[in-house]
Parts: sequence; structure tokens; C-alpha cells
Amino acid sequence: MRDRGFWSGFSIRRFWISVVMGFALTGHALALGYQEMGPRQVTEGTVRFQLYWGYLIVAQGSAGPLKGLSFLLDTGASPTVLDPRVARALHLMEEPASITVVGGSVQAGKTVVPDLSFGPVQRDNVPVLVEDLSFLQKALPVRIDGVIGLDVLGQTSFMIDYASRTIAFGAVPALPNAIPLHMGDGLAIVDAQVNGVGASLLLDTGASSLTLFARNTTGPVAGLKVSAAQGSGGSIGEFAHKQGKLRSLKLGETEFGPEPVSVVSEGNRPGYAFDGLLSPAAMGVTKVAIDLGRGEVAFSR
Repeated sequence: MRDRGFWSGFSIRRFWISVVMGFALTGHALALGYQEMGPRQVTEGTVRFQLYWGYLIVAQGSAGPLKGLSFLLDTGASPTVLDPRVARALHLMEEPASITVVGGSVQAGKTVVPDLSFGPVQRDNVPVLVEDLSFLQKALPVRIDGVIGLDVLGQTSFMIDYASRTIAFGAVPALPNAIPLHMGDGLAIVDAQVNGVGASLLLDTGASSLTLFARNTTGPVAGLKVSAAQGSGGSIGEFAHKQGKLRSLKLGETEFGPEPVSVVSEGNRPGYAFDGLLSPAAMGVTKVAIDLGRGEVAFSR
């Protein structure tokens, strides 16, 4: 079951990395949501979610008059994305956008959603990408109407509780471990020690495992023994990767010890501001709190 979940999540994650970075490469700011989104409207409270494959978070929400939509909540995505079905139902006016992916580019749209909400969170005038999300049906038993990224989630502090399957927005309780985070390309990045080497990792709740980008023979994957390549680059979201095991991973003062890792070649990494992806669920984290205002991520195990 773990292997199947890993494959599905890995494909999803590779697709979103391509979308996120491709949007930047075509000249559009990833921080668009922070710059143009309407005033923050958050009533402190919680929203319940379904957890698929042990890490993918799906919650119910609405866009305009459309209720009961299923949103994938993903700190590793920015900007937020809507499926074309939803955009059409809302009669949104789209502008074309070209998204760079491995092996070429795909056409998408960009638009602004007048209002978007889930649980206690309400956002007005949200800039979004419009992209076909039907491929998610291969991994999930529910139709996904949109992917809520950090541009929306990060407008207030929040805590994900994987055990109770709830996200608390607003003031969050203190957790045992806390480390700084910084923003890069509109996403939350933390510093880590990987096999004793410094690395910048994207905090990514949509990733199924710890993932590193290979940089020739240097960096955190230097000397790491890995398996033969798996997967292929035959379609969007499917990238060749190798698997290995780290001797150690350290976040702040917290030592995680030996950890399985996936390695993606440098050729699939067009200038990202980070060295890999950090999946809280895969690391055995039970609660993770993100506060972009304070520049901090806290967690418990």
C-alpha cells in the first residue's frame, strides 16, 4: 500500500512542482496571491479533512455560489488552482498562461475568483491558475475541484493535526519543536542538515516522501547509494526517480535519524530555490504549525 501511495503522490508532486516553477518562468509572480488578494477574513476555528494515502489532505469548501467542492490543501503549491469545470460554472474570464513542464509546455489559464472559502477561512479576489485536475482521479477516490495553495493557506497561522484530521486556523498552541522558515518563490522553505550537509527543503504537505534533487556529485546526495531509476518522463507528472536511505536528517535540534529518500535528477529541476521536498506526514510528524508572519514552523512527533 505504501508503494502505491508513493507512486501516486510522487506523480502529483512532480506535476505541481512543474506548475509552480513554470508559472514563475513565464514571468508571473508566485506571490501574486499575497499582492492582490482581498482583505484577510478569518474566524478562528477548525476545518475537518479527509486524509488519503496517509498524507494528501482534502477538505470541503466553496467558490462563489458553488458549495460542497473538494479541495486538496497543499503547502507545496502556489498559486491556488481551479479545475476548468469550476471556472466555467462560475463564468470566470480567463487569460492564457503558458506553464513550463518537462519536455515542453502546456497551456493553462489565469483568472480571479471573487470569493473562496473552506471552514473558517474566507478569501476575496483570489488570483488562481485554471488547469485540468482530472489526472488526480488516478490517485484519489474523490473528484478534486481545486488545489488550495500556500498563497491562500498562509494568510493566517494554522496547524495541521494528522491524528484528529483537523486544521486549526488563527492562534495555534506551542509545539515541542520550532525552526525558522523563509519564503522562496512564494513557498515556505526550511533549512535542514541532510547527512551532515546543509540543505534547503520545501515544506510540502502534498509530498509523499522526503525528496532530494541531485546536483552532480555535490550537495546532500553526494555518496548516497540509490536504486535504479523508477518511473518515466512520458507524461506530465511522471519523473524518473531513484530511492535510497539517508544516514541522518536534522531539523533545528531535532534528529530524525535514518530516513528513506527519493532522488530526482538535476535535469528535472529548472532553477528551484530549494534542494528538495520535506513531507511532514512521511517524517512521522503528527502536528505541524505554520506561521508565515513570524517566519516559523513548529511540529510534534
